[in-house]
This record gives sequence, C-alpha cells and structure tokens, in this order.
Amino acid sequence: MNKQKTIMIILDGYDYSYVKGHLEELSFWKKLDEEGKLAPLESVVPADSIPSWTTIYTGLNPAEHGVIESIDYLNFKKKIKGDYSVIKGKSFWDVLGEKGKKVFVFNPFMAYPAWDVNGLMICGPVFEGGEISTNKPELVDIGSLPPLGGLVDNPNDKTMPAFFKNNMKLTQDQFDAFDKYMSSGDYDFAFLGILTSDRMQHFLWKYNDPTDNWYKKGNRMEGTILKMYQLMEKNVKAIIEKYGDEYNVVVISDHGHGRRVQKTFYVNQWLINEGIIGDKSKKKRFIEYSKNLTLKTLANLKIVEPGTRFFKQFKFAHKVKNADYVFDTPKKKVYAPKFDGCNPFGGISVNREAFSSDEEYEKMRQKIIDDLVKVKDGDKQVVLWAKRREEIYEGAKVNNFPEIVYRMDSDYGVDRGLFGHRLFGINAMHEIISGGHKFEGIIMGTREDVCDVKSVLNMHKYIVGLFN
Repeated sequence: MNKQKTIMIILDGYDYSYVKGHLEELSFWKKLDEEGKLAPLESVVPADSIPSWTTIYTGLNPAEHGVIESIDYLNFKKKIKGDYSVIKGKSFWDVLGEKGKKVFVFNPFMAYPAWDVNGLMICGPVFEGGEISTNKPELVDIGSLPPLGGLVDNPNDKTMPAFFKNNMKLTQDQFDAFDKYMSSGDYDFAFLGILTSDRMQHFLWKYNDPTDNWYKKGNRMEGTILKMYQLMEKNVKAIIEKYGDEYNVVVISDHGHGRRVQKTFYVNQWLINEGIIGDKSKKKRFIEYSKNLTLKTLANLKIVEPGTRFFKQFKFAHKVKNADYVFDTPKKKVYAPKFDGCNPFGGISVNREAFSSDEEYEKMRQKIIDDLVKVKDGDKQVVLWAKRREEIYEGAKVNNFPEIVYRMDSDYGVDRGLFGHRLFGINAMHEIISGGHKFEGIIMGTREDVCDVKSVLNMHKYIVGLFN
C-alpha cells in the first residue's frame, strides 16, 4: 500500500556503524536491518550539523546554500551566524504546504523563528537567546513545552551524571510533546527534530569507548551512549506502532558520530616545510610552543578541563588556542583558514588575487593537492583525499569554501598552530569534547526504498516525492 502521509524524524548524530555494532541490544533496529530497511546515509562536506540540516531541508548542496559554519563547543559566547533565511520557503514542508498538504513541524534545528506554514510549526532558538516560537500561538501552550532548539551546555566530569540525566529527560519530553500535538491534528506530513543525541555523544564518548585514550574501565558513565541509543529506538518504535498504519515513517541522521580525533596535523608547519608559506617569527613560535606544551602537560595530567577553565578568563586565550592571531591572513597567497574546527575535514585558501596569472594560481593549487595526499604519519596515510572546492560541489556560493578541501583519516584533526617543528601532535581538547562527527550517518524506516536514498543531498527530493 502506498501511504499518502509521512512522518520524518532526524536524530542528530545517530551513527550507522554504532547501531550495526549493537544490534543485539537494539532489537527494533535489528528487525529493520533484517528487513532491509536500515542503511548508511552520507552527510555533506564538511560533515557538520549546520550545513547538513540546511541541505536536508532544502535539497541544496552547501555550495548552493552557502551555510557551512561549525559549532565551537568550547566558545559558546561566540554566536553562530549565517543566512538561515535560505531555509524559509525552500524546505520540504513549505513545498508540501504549497501543494495543499497540511504539515506539522516540531523542533527543526535552525529554522527559527517560526513562519507561516500550511499547518503548525513549533521551534526553538538556534542556540542561546530566544523564546520558543510558533505560527499558531492559539493552538500551543508554550509554557508547558520542554526547551527546544540548539541548546548548549558544557559539562565537566563532576556534572556529567546530571547532564546525562537532564538530556535523557529532555529527549523524552520532546518526543512526548511531539506526540501530544501530532495526536491533536490531522496532518499529511509531520517532522520531528531531536538534537540531544548529538549533544550527549560529544561529551560522553570517552566514558564509553575502550579505544579512547581517556577511557577508564568501570567508570560511572559507562553504558550511557547505549542507553541514549535505546531511548531513541524506544520512542521511534512507539511512533511507528502508533502511526505506522497510516503514515510512512522515515528516520535519518544528519551525520554520524564516534570517537573524536585524538591526533592533530599541524597544517601550517606542513605548509612551511613545503616552502609554500614563510616561517613564523620567533615570538609567535614561542607563544605557540608554550601554548602547546601547556596543553600537552595538562593532557598528560588529565586536567585539561580545569586548566582551560582557568585560561578562559583571559581575553586573548581563545585567539591563542585557535592560532587566529598568527594565521588568519586572507591577504596572503596561501593560508589555512578556520574550517570545521579540529576535525578530519580541513581547508587551505589560495588567494587568486595574489597570483599574476591563472596558470600560476592553478599550479599552486595542484602542488598543494599533490603534496597533501602524500602526508604520512610513519607508515600511515593521513590525508585520504584533497580536492579543489569546485570538484566537490557546484553552486553560486562555492566561494564560501576554501579553495582546497581535504579529508583526513578519522583519527586526525586540523591544528593551525605550531609546536616546534612537529607535523603531528595530540588533541588535548579531546578530554573535554571526546565525541566527534563522522561522514556516514543512518537512514531507516517503514519503506523498503529508504535504503536507496544514499545521501542527505537526496532527502528533500525523496520526501517531496512520497506525495507525488
């Protein structure tokens, strides 16, 4: 039977490989897997929530919508900015509403504040600052709703149990609120966004993964990630059992999640070694060396969190941490911009205006690409691929990407700083943020064709196509 109604759920950061590795503890997912209704789903480049959710909503690739910012969990005071107006009018719920379909949209990340849709929209602020918003205040008891939107908090080891408990409760409250309003209306399409799955994994990974350098066997938070996965599974199962006779149910993640990078690639030292940029002054090198030696010492003592908390009170600390004061120099021929944080995706900017000809410019780009893919840490290949930005995506906003984008092995992240003349170091901040994004998310549901979607780039077309 071709059902004429659909419920779509995004579980932020829900990971395909984690689910496949825990199917004995996730019996409902195991059933879907055995039925051929569970598969990997590729994210976007870079594999981050903001560009991926925007692509899912609109069907536009990141070079078309241009929103490629990432979240700095260690600098919450810096507000995330971007042209989120690109979502309004282009989302699948807008398209369906224009076709006369009645929609219910609950907690869509970044789609804020609510706008006029053919139905009901309830959403929260992008991050801090802002109230819950709805297009139909006469239908919504805002005071009874749980917090919505991209809320942020930065727990430490002491507060982690309360953080986990609060986020588990928040998750259940959000599912319950969705069901309350879903049950009270007759909708052709409903959307639910759950962000807590990503938030919890960022902080809980080191307590759950024996391969993590910060893992301690028998710690009090062990097993928490599995409990979170089971909570999501329980609620999705309840939605399918309650609404599945009438609705298609499609469940996806915007990207995967796993152990965050534990090693770093000092990209600017590599550029210096290759003769592409000049060496840095002794003063800047001294500051960088002192910073990294301090971080390494804190990491060895397992006190990065309290140590960085002390340094945060100084205004220059964040710029020093990210090496902004040294390297963010757009007027230079070549430089390493801030792109996707300390993650496996990195970028190198090549300023065309600084070259005398297109031939010289392209020659430099090719040299960087050719040399990057040769980078090794011992015998290990570090850079999986390096490409010109236009080889990854085409779009009017492709210039929002650095001229060269590269992807490294999942255990390596970009560090724009310097530590002597080393090419590789440790990610000291792993102690605080131990979970990180992966390129491969998940898709599953009640339809046999969900496994054909393959990429978040195809989600908008797939959802709208269900109503054709």
